[in-house]
Amino acid sequence: MPVRNRTATLRRRSAAQTRDAILEAAERRLVDGGPEAIRLQEIAADAGISHPAILHHFGSREGLVEAMVLRGIGRLQAQFLEGWPSAKEPDVEGVLDRFYDVASRRGIARMLAWLILSGHSNETMTPGVFKPAAERMHAGRVRRAQSEGRRSPDLENTLFAATHLFILVLGDSLFGPSVRRAIGLGSSADSTKRYRRWLSKAIERMETRRPA
Repeated sequence: MPVRNRTATLRRRSAAQTRDAILEAAERRLVDGGPEAIRLQEIAADAGISHPAILHHFGSREGLVEAMVLRGIGRLQAQFLEGWPSAKEPDVEGVLDRFYDVASRRGIARMLAWLILSGHSNETMTPGVFKPAAERMHAGRVRRAQSEGRRSPDLENTLFAATHLFILVLGDSLFGPSVRRAIGLGSSADSTKRYRRWLSKAIERMETRRPA
């Protein structure tokens, strides 16, 4: 490889590694302290770079947040595509667990809500960004319906179901503990676990009630 091309490749690789280091440092801050902890100077110190370096790679705090959400969406979709089909099809409980891991534990739901409410979500919630995952979900629903002798759902039905599922997970990640506490269920980890188990069973029942 010519020296010029090799140097350019190393430079690009270094830039990619720097972006990854920034995103990983920002994600740790997000998990530990929530969106309020996304402060560029502290993230720069965690990543061992200068504050201007973050601006060079992401432009602004909003640009960094968008990149974090895009990374989270990519993880969510990758986990979904890897985990479905599974031995249990459709694996509603497994899908919910993977959604909650990214949306709630990693704090992506709060960041995405902030982007949407502040009008900065155009770069993240692009048309069709979740369609590959929805199409995988649809294929699983069709196979299950056929194996059980039921009428197969059409694609729009699955897209509606996927929308409903995504809104449920985002809403629960953002407001679930507060709502359960207010309604008398408590807000403990055990209450959350029981609710999510109930939700997966409710979705399963809805799926099997489709007419033949």
